[in-house]
Amino acid sequence: MKLRLQVFLMASFSFLACMQPSIQKQNENKVSKSNQITMQDENLVKPVKKLIEAMEAEDAKLIRAQFATTATQAYGADGKMKTAEETAKWLESDIISRQGKVKSPEYTIQDGNQVVVKGQYSSRGYTNKADFLFTVENGLITSWRMRY
Repeated sequence: MKLRLQVFLMASFSFLACMQPSIQKQNENKVSKSNQITMQDENLVKPVKKLIEAMEAEDAKLIRAQFATTATQAYGADGKMKTAEETAKWLESDIISRQGKVKSPEYTIQDGNQVVVKGQYSSRGYTNKADFLFTVENGLITSWRMRY
């Protein structure tokens, strides 16, 4: 009986030792996939974070650089989007010229290519809680909806 138990235990340990590299590789694959998702998320959030940082630094050139030439903007959940030309003018008059900033921004990814920013928005003569919905495509912001 003791001999059978010893043989069984030795066989079990040998089997586990052989399986260890396979289990370790599976765990590495899970971590790798997790990192890929995180990298995708980081790439999605990147232009939005750059925008918020550029606003804080009052860097007009860097602010503009985060937007696609076709970017649109609207106020409210159901507000009509401005044309790209109207949006470019709005960016200059309402964000750059008025030194718009977001304090304590919190970023959330929503629906694949959308980033929500919440915090405290302020510009010259105005302050309100920020609830901004950005759409990002090909590394640039293509829409900015201010959902107060």
